[in-house]
Amino acid sequence: MKSKILLYVILYSILNHSACKEKDWREDPKFQNQELEAKLLESQKLIVLNKKEKYILERGFKSKNEAIESFLSEIKNYKSPKNAYIRWEEQIEIIFPNTFGLGTSLDHTPLEEYKKVLSERESVAIESINQLISEGYKIDKINWELPRRLNQILGHKPKIMITTAKGKFEITQIKMVYDIDGKFIVGVLGP
Repeated sequence: MKSKILLYVILYSILNHSACKEKDWREDPKFQNQELEAKLLESQKLIVLNKKEKYILERGFKSKNEAIESFLSEIKNYKSPKNAYIRWEEQIEIIFPNTFGLGTSLDHTPLEEYKKVLSERESVAIESINQLISEGYKIDKINWELPRRLNQILGHKPKIMITTAKGKFEITQIKMVYDIDGKFIVGVLGP
């Protein structure tokens, strides 16, 4: 009798152990790919829904130079941009509908993940600009590449030369200033 009970316990333990070793279906790469694909499609639908003939930025500056000057001033005074940098909501409503499909990582990244990547890049850029200009600076000149047409908006890539107490430097972290119906705002940062 004891041997039968022991046999049942051992058999139960073996079956239970092998059942516990089965993979969680959520860890299956096939499921993860389907979930990622669903998030990507949802993000793309949102972007496409925001496509318009004309976009209006409620705030902004009269010139691209003024946008740069204000951005740098905010970084120096507050250690982060307050009004001179595009907000996430404005990117979803204005920028992404105009840049989607132009070969950026936005084309194949869900918005949730894209926001994380942008936030990390922005943080690194802002911190490095802050370290450079925190003790004072003077803008020597801003040169501009030819504007890039991004559907209904224009993108302007600056080359910013400044002088600080430590010498002359180029600020390379400001990658793009957007022209949205005649209003300018810093729109892309990176390390």
